[in-house]
Amino acid sequence: IKPNSGRHRMTLYKVFYDVLADLADMFDAENRMGGHETAQELRMIHDKCHTPLLPAHQVLPGVISSALSINPHPIAAKISKISSLIDWHHLGLENGMIHKNIANRIATAELVGPDGMVYNDKVRVGLFVQSADVDYVSRRHAAEETFIILGGSGYWRTEETDLTLCKTGHMIHHTSNTAHSTLTKKQPYIAAWRWGGDINFDQYTLTG
Repeated sequence: IKPNSGRHRMTLYKVFYDVLADLADMFDAENRMGGHETAQELRMIHDKCHTPLLPAHQVLPGVISSALSINPHPIAAKISKISSLIDWHHLGLENGMIHKNIANRIATAELVGPDGMVYNDKVRVGLFVQSADVDYVSRRHAAEETFIILGGSGYWRTEETDLTLCKTGHMIHHTSNTAHSTLTKKQPYIAAWRWGGDINFDQYTLTG
């Protein structure tokens, strides 16, 4: 199949929806109500109802490919394959909420959600990448949240826990309004994330 052909794009679309199905299984395995609810929403999505996807926007491609290659999770190969479809953005750069020295080195892609590539008003699900040697300072939000590391490594800390190294396969959960921060050293990381409960951004604040 020739790159950029219609058939090639439809093949990539199929992989995109396969990724959503895999994420449903991963979040279901949390064994939390929010994870189960997210899995249910993801499993109701299928390509015939939602193509075409929003246009892609590429951010930090070198960091993303590097993170996906470091002790990669099984889903990483599929994410690499659909990299040309994914709509990435620098987090907080648009509204100045996060200092540009941090914002320029982290990025998020909302795959499903109110602002997602596939619309959903109940949950937010996406990908997140943080470059090496970045301190993404403490923040809190109303949504309860889970991260699953897909490649690379980073350190997590909350107001209740000490700095903890998290690698591929680690699942990190934050309850609503729990302050948390992430720090990378020599490696970047890429993670899948979900928000449940109050998924609006109006209560998102930086505390560090």
